[in-house]
Amino acid sequence: MKSREASEPKIVATLHGINVLSAPHLTRAHIRNITTNNFERPEIEAGLANLRPGDRIVEMGAGSGIVGSIFAKNIDDLRIYSFEANPDLIPHIAEHYARNDVADVITLQNRIVVSADDAPATLEFHISENFLGSQMSDTDLVANSRIATIETENYAELTSQTPHNVLVMDIEGAELEFLRHADLSGIDLIMMELHPKIYGVEGAQECRSILTSSGFSIEERSSQAHVVTYKSAERAKLGLTDGKFASVFLPEKYDLQPDQSIKAQTRVIENAVLAKTPRSEGYKIKASVFDAQRQLVPEAKCWIAQRTPATVERAHPRANRIKHLPGVWLFGGRYFPHFGHFLTESISRLWALDHLTQKIEGVLYFPTYNNFAETAPHSFEQLSTILDVPFNWKICDQFYRVDKLIVPAQGTGASRLMLSSPEFRTFIKRHLSKDLTPTGCDRLYISRSRFTEKSRLFLGENALEALLEKEGYTIFHPQEHSWQEQLRYYQSAKHIVGPDGTPFHLVNYTSRPDLKLSIIQRRPTNDASQLAQQGAMFGVGKAESISALRRMWSFAGTRRASLNLICEVKFSELCAALKAQGMIGQSANWQDLTDIDLKHELGEIASREQNDLYEVTSLTQSLEEHPVLMSKGQPQVINLP
Repeated sequence: MKSREASEPKIVATLHGINVLSAPHLTRAHIRNITTNNFERPEIEAGLANLRPGDRIVEMGAGSGIVGSIFAKNIDDLRIYSFEANPDLIPHIAEHYARNDVADVITLQNRIVVSADDAPATLEFHISENFLGSQMSDTDLVANSRIATIETENYAELTSQTPHNVLVMDIEGAELEFLRHADLSGIDLIMMELHPKIYGVEGAQECRSILTSSGFSIEERSSQAHVVTYKSAERAKLGLTDGKFASVFLPEKYDLQPDQSIKAQTRVIENAVLAKTPRSEGYKIKASVFDAQRQLVPEAKCWIAQRTPATVERAHPRANRIKHLPGVWLFGGRYFPHFGHFLTESISRLWALDHLTQKIEGVLYFPTYNNFAETAPHSFEQLSTILDVPFNWKICDQFYRVDKLIVPAQGTGASRLMLSSPEFRTFIKRHLSKDLTPTGCDRLYISRSRFTEKSRLFLGENALEALLEKEGYTIFHPQEHSWQEQLRYYQSAKHIVGPDGTPFHLVNYTSRPDLKLSIIQRRPTNDASQLAQQGAMFGVGKAESISALRRMWSFAGTRRASLNLICEVKFSELCAALKAQGMIGQSANWQDLTDIDLKHELGEIASREQNDLYEVTSLTQSLEEHPVLMSKGQPQVINLP
């Protein structure tokens, strides 16, 4: 006869103080994710950051039981009413709760919570071989799944019998139908995973709209991808929990002071490991540098702006997946092919090339996008034509361990970071090409009129170009020229005007004391003023911004107006400012665009994009509730007479 100890499941991992027991539904991949703190990480982090002592929680979709037990173990005075539809999981969850001493905090039932008044007493539930992927929906079913009949629990009755203020849902797509009928009046916090693969993007948008119309707002910092947190107005006032578990959501910032040296912050790491998650790409990537003790190197974190990281931490890779890269290397940060990001983020650590005390093999970069082989050679070749400091570069296309990695501090970036460190400014002034043949163009307007992307537009630019041509300006489209040719134009002109945008980074890098800049604000952000400040820091003679914005429009269906904003510039105010700055003649008398002009241009944009346009009053205004087109094939401009 086997002893009780011998028959009990063994502990295979620990996570946030919870012992995870062996079970048939936990595969090797699950256990690996648990041991590297990647199992249901967004759900766990959201709960630990948002839950408070005294919360009463209805959890729909207990899964393995790990998430709920972590909440119960780490937050005092919780009560969790947990429901799991899969009968095969129930004994394992119960054992897990008991072994972790949370069974007195969590009540477990094998039922499906339903909210519709006419919901049946039972529902069919599809159980797959991967228990954790079972579901009610018959969409995207796994082969060889079987059907079980599960009793339902009416949510209205549950609410009356078991008062609660928090909903936690991971129910594989059933959340949409639940939200359509549920009375959420007593709820102040909702944490759930959306499943657009089951009900489409439209279904996910409907979930969000239901919550918004019910008085909830999204908690952006603790929402990651499809795992979202919504709070009532009162709950939102509480913010996030102060504690080690909420640290991933607390505001982070990179303090780069333009008058303070960063040279002393350089670290040299022996046997450093560089690891980027292979499928991670985009605005933020999962990428980290580790030392020989497998500890994160915080100086290698990359930043877009002061409070916007470009990289987020990932787990240390397994030893058998790491390739040795011999020699000494410099860490370059993140390679971003976009012109503006490249001229800020991707060269932000190259200042250290002037301070090396040993030979290096080259500069290592994490790729922002996985198609870097198509873009990186062009980017670095173009850079070599405007910077006279040759170096080898390599993209981290896999996990690498290098003999020695020099990690300098990031010297520039976007927003406030563009003011740059003294070392970076000195590096640019020393190495930017200066002996290019003059163009003969004394006055230059940097245009955006040939861009077609929604977010790059401002109204009336063609008319503005015609007015400036009369003032002797050459209309310049930088995207149609090589980097060296752009620099040649910027080094030749003495007066440069243009809407705020990335070309002004290269303009400012010229550091010319005889140059006058007027940077026009094209949307209500700080970009124009910060670019002017950047010019002043690099030594441009006179760099000023102009704010003459009036009305704004954005596209129907847009989550936030700022993502696709089109603004009107008031020409009369722009004319007055340019005269005051000495950029145009005093006799100039520009007239504002008429509503007819605006409607014509907006109509052309709406027609090209096949998307209605609405006038908006704030950057955060949502147009999600409006269909892309009210009338098929007939795009309209709304709110303009």
